Amino acid sequence: MNQLKEFLSNHPHIHHAVPDSPDYEDLRTGFLINESRKPAIIVRPRSAEDVAALVSILTQHDLPFAVRVGGHDMFGRSQITDGVTIDLREISHVKIDKTAQIARVGGGVITMDLLEMLHEHEVITPYGNTPSVGVTGWATFGGYGLLSSKYGLGVDQIVGAKIVDARGTIRDADETMLTAIRGGGGCIGVIVEMIVKVYPQSQILAGAIFYDSKDLATEIKQFNEAYTKAKNDGLPASLHLYQAIINGPGGKSLAVLFMWASSELEEGQKWLFQVSSWLPVAMNTVQPTTHRDFAKFASSMLPAKTYGTIFTVNLFELTPEVLEVIGIHAKRQPNNPEVLFGIHELRADAPRESSVETVYDNRRPHFLLEMIPMGPSLDILAEATAWAEAFRDDLRRTEPSNIVASTYISLTSPKESVMESIYGVKYQKLKEIKGIYDSRNTFKSALPQFY
Repeated sequence: MNQLKEFLSNHPHIHHAVPDSPDYEDLRTGFLINESRKPAIIVRPRSAEDVAALVSILTQHDLPFAVRVGGHDMFGRSQITDGVTIDLREISHVKIDKTAQIARVGGGVITMDLLEMLHEHEVITPYGNTPSVGVTGWATFGGYGLLSSKYGLGVDQIVGAKIVDARGTIRDADETMLTAIRGGGGCIGVIVEMIVKVYPQSQILAGAIFYDSKDLATEIKQFNEAYTKAKNDGLPASLHLYQAIINGPGGKSLAVLFMWASSELEEGQKWLFQVSSWLPVAMNTVQPTTHRDFAKFASSMLPAKTYGTIFTVNLFELTPEVLEVIGIHAKRQPNNPEVLFGIHELRADAPRESSVETVYDNRRPHFLLEMIPMGPSLDILAEATAWAEAFRDDLRRTEPSNIVASTYISLTSPKESVMESIYGVKYQKLKEIKGIYDSRNTFKSALPQFY
């Protein structure tokens, strides 16, 4: 550690903090207040060259380190107690080339900041529902969002990357490295820049529909019956719906984030009318807007910091059995506005076969159900966690053939992360590439684990 401190003293432009630094706690804590890992030092490089120098020193002296790109991991895996945190959030550039339809995104860019820049150029790329997440972590491990029906997952947008490899060398990722990055994240190097596809888009129709929920169990079934029929009849790629159970000002309700990702607003209004007709509506915030402003609205529905964790289950279908379980636990959901239940979906008609090579394997149509216990205190978190665990366990007891073996690594706890299940038939390919570029497992703190 002394060698690192000497390096930092000779490079004063690289900000860093140790436990007795006045800004240490602000830099250490992310979205979760209950994150307890305390690194010996947090380092915030400002360039790829800074990262390269840091990796060289850390590997040379066998110092444990983790890489942080946003600080939103629900299990605190971006830091190591008594280790070194390489915090990339000052590598936050966004450079857009509208002619080439790409954006160069720094490794520490946060989703909301990316959307601000894309807004200025009237382009968009798929992004996560939570605007405070790091773009790199979200995209490289899959990337569910409200644009997946039209453009595919976040992982499918990555067409290039700049990484610092295990030797501390800055490299433009070749196709083999990109294959590993698309799904394997930073397991073969520190991703200091991604190049992602962007698409022309300015105005959209988006917001939330809150249904008048007097009998949640019945309404959840009715909504999904209507939604399934609409899918069978054919949904436009521009429409995407995210179901949630939210504790709002009017009490607990079934809500839907409505995204019409097209400038053909008149057609979008027709679909808004149809979705709104499926159940009585208590409040409708859907309006002509932009992705940036919609993300600001989404941010307003979430706490900036909270005590919390997450549980997920992936299912092929929302069967009557599954909907019954959802209805039971929706009623039991604690009446705390920070507690959430939501359903991501990869639709059958969404772009699923990527035009680029990836190690992301979970391509069949499916639903990702997320139970998110959060709260302003540990006592409230304990109650919410008990609810979420019981909910998850009951979902796991439903028909086994309907349960997807693969889980989403970003939202899977370390103790339940089975790499062979997460990556399926792509795991051997990821291991092979890992062996080529990081045979000594320098980046052993990345989410994919190799034994």
